[in-house]
Amino acid sequence: MKPAGGAQPSASLPDAVDIPGRPDFLDSFVQGNHTVPATAVRWVTPERERRTTRPESAVVYLPSPSPEMEYFGRCFAYAYITPSDAPCKANPAPAIRTALPALRYELLPGCHGADRTVRFGTPEDREAAMARQPFALDGGGVSVKLVREGETSNVRRIRLDTLVHVELRGYPRELRSVEEIRTRCSGFGQLLEVDPACFAAPDLSPVRVVIYTEHARQVPREVRIRWAAGLFRHVVPVTVLRVWDWSESLDADGKYVPIYGPDALVPN
Repeated sequence: MKPAGGAQPSASLPDAVDIPGRPDFLDSFVQGNHTVPATAVRWVTPERERRTTRPESAVVYLPSPSPEMEYFGRCFAYAYITPSDAPCKANPAPAIRTALPALRYELLPGCHGADRTVRFGTPEDREAAMARQPFALDGGGVSVKLVREGETSNVRRIRLDTLVHVELRGYPRELRSVEEIRTRCSGFGQLLEVDPACFAAPDLSPVRVVIYTEHARQVPREVRIRWAAGLFRHVVPVTVLRVWDWSESLDADGKYVPIYGPDALVPN
């Protein structure tokens, strides 16, 4: 069902959507010098919930990059040198300069499993280097493969085309700003709009937001807000009110129609 633009959902909307597989909770740590509110309680995490090893990965949804940051990212590539015992692995700069003498770039420490990170002067310089690869070094037997920023094997691109209308119940007033709400949601979606009424609502009243994400099952059943290095916490139950495809909220010109009106949209 397509939401009507500017429609105000009822304050008593039920938990209308049952999404199997949602995680039981998500921890969200408060940063900075926030005073612990009276509504938070001292809490010691039970042994069964403690992580005994560092998690292999974490999902964080970030705001869209600015045009300047997108340009900056297009200047980077990652250099993978084979074979593994190639002598130039320790210092590939002379060999790469021989292969790419006309391009401006800087060699940085490797990441994403690469031997070196290469920062080119312009995106056009990077693409010129990409067009020449894989290129041989040291007269043959050694080659370099360049991989663009965002295309390495440990990066997975996803489509954020699922919209989820979420109610955060018992949300503390101390964190009622767009940036704080964005932080609480960043583990399961990217914040798109916030019901403006929540900013003037009484303490611990619900906060309703729209996020876009890969799948609604990423929305946890609780956000456990942790204060003072985790010594206190405030549990916020999370209700999924509606799930729909991004395309259903576009008008005839392809622009998004916010369900809480234009004032609800948050800046990226």
